[in-house]
Amino acid sequence: EQADLLEKVIDHPPLGDKNGSWYVNPYSELHRNGDRDRYVESEEEGDYPVYGGSNIYQYDYTPDFIDDLEPPTLWSVDEDKDPDKSAKRRIREKASRSRDPEMGLKKAIYNEFDGTGSQKGFVNDLLERERGKPLSLDDVKLDCSGYRIVFRNITNSTNERTMICSVIPKGVVCHHAINTIRPYTFDISREDLSNDPLHSVYERVFSDQELFAALGLLNSIPFDFLMRTKIEENLVMYKLTESQVPRLTKGDDWFNYISNRAARLNCYGEPFAEMRERLGGIDPVTDTGKRNELRAEIDAAAFHAYGLSKSDAEFVLNSFHTVQSPRIMTDAYLDMVFEKYDVLAQERPKP
Repeated sequence: EQADLLEKVIDHPPLGDKNGSWYVNPYSELHRNGDRDRYVESEEEGDYPVYGGSNIYQYDYTPDFIDDLEPPTLWSVDEDKDPDKSAKRRIREKASRSRDPEMGLKKAIYNEFDGTGSQKGFVNDLLERERGKPLSLDDVKLDCSGYRIVFRNITNSTNERTMICSVIPKGVVCHHAINTIRPYTFDISREDLSNDPLHSVYERVFSDQELFAALGLLNSIPFDFLMRTKIEENLVMYKLTESQVPRLTKGDDWFNYISNRAARLNCYGEPFAEMRERLGGIDPVTDTGKRNELRAEIDAAAFHAYGLSKSDAEFVLNSFHTVQSPRIMTDAYLDMVFEKYDVLAQERPKP
């Protein structure tokens, strides 16, 4: 029965497949030890937080709704204050020299214009001709300049949940206990090369609604069920990108339903005021009971998005063992998800 169910799940495209409307390209932004010269342990000394795994939960980026979630303990300073101690400056440096064409701006320009010889020399000569200035660190657009999905690196198949994702506020950076899903890719034209900085070459991977549809699917019980077949103690990045998810986008069944609920769960607090407006003035949900109901509706909708039957849903929900002190996954919660599955089967929402 499990094999038949997994056959239905893996019929969907892998998350790393770039042929869809959006895709997942994860990476580790900073290292706790290797970049420790860029951290301070006092909020008074720092200008922005450095998040680790204990600072997020599903749809949560603060301890407001999860009692044992920790506030940030590491901070860093702005680049204009002290670039040699700034985590953001270190991230720019890494992105500038990265050999990954999905990450490295220099590499992306070199590839786009069929570079030959020295990568650095080719790109700098090209930019000198186009704008009279070589490539600089300021040309790198930080991923934290936008809202983005992050997930815990350290996990376990016997935890309450294996996949823990949240969209975090702008300006927050992360060390290696959290992996970032890149919010940008490159779309480079010769016209872009005259710009200073070169931020116009960065193109968003997710629309606002797609960002939260992806968040809901990644946090869903069906996806968690799949990941539990692969994960031991660490969420290895290739195991995520090879895993299958319905690539929902505008006009698809369940897209608006999942995206709206995930956004109302995650977009609370002042850091998400801008995103709430961009999404049409949505109301964040802060009541614990209502938040659990929205989670259950997302989980139930994800079963439908995967094309799983009622008996499939029952099998998956029965396979979820409850831990001794669950945050969310109580027997009552699992029962609610099953009830919501039935409701959605009878009252299927419009795309």
